[in-house]
Amino acid sequence: MHVLPKLMMKMVLVVLTAMLLSVMVAAAEGTSGKVTADALRVRAGASTETEILGMLYNGTVVQLTGEEGDWYTISYNGTTGYLHKDYIQLVEEEAQAAEEEVAEETVAYSMESHEIKADVVNTACEYLGVRYVYGGSSPSGFDCSGFTMYIYQQFGYSLPHSASSQLDYGTSVERDALQMGDLVFFRDTSITSKAASHVGIYIGGGQFVHASSSSTGYVIVSSLSESYFDSYYVGARRLIAD
Repeated sequence: MHVLPKLMMKMVLVVLTAMLLSVMVAAAEGTSGKVTADALRVRAGASTETEILGMLYNGTVVQLTGEEGDWYTISYNGTTGYLHKDYIQLVEEEAQAAEEEVAEETVAYSMESHEIKADVVNTACEYLGVRYVYGGSSPSGFDCSGFTMYIYQQFGYSLPHSASSQLDYGTSVERDALQMGDLVFFRDTSITSKAASHVGIYIGGGQFVHASSSSTGYVIVSSLSESYFDSYYVGARRLIAD
């Protein structure tokens, strides 16, 4: 019985590894996957530490180009993007054709919705530093609900000039599922017995933009984790559907 030299054994292992990887990639190529998370980050690499290239939303169907460990790869805006497998449901072959018929429309709508939400945030942030004016609802001065009312008015949404009343608009959103553009509400029981005493616009990263108060005096960005806002947070509403 002949024993293969160590070098030849290493070459065999390299070839077998390459074959295994090619089989894994082939298994994913040509397969569609459906996003199961409310919002799924497209990463630049197979790690949560890598850059975020964009977002895909629940129900979006994408064509998978391969896989790497716990990640699937897709083609995203001309580059390779990575999606964590925990949030992708593979589409069965018999259902794949039907899913692909609506995939393009779903992705287009999801991207359009995301772009509008980003536009809402960008527009709101253009007014940072504008002074707080009780009852104000124009760039010459805003109060909290006047600010959110004015910003959303620019996108065709009509809101009442009241934080409590705005709480009745859109759909309810869990705090851990917030997206850009969502309205976030607070209720300081020492100020009011109404459903909400303050409102702002979520901009991502646990932060929101708002016409703060007469004491602070301006439109500013604050964190939801600040003790005041964390204590008095009562909910969020989404006006722009996914």
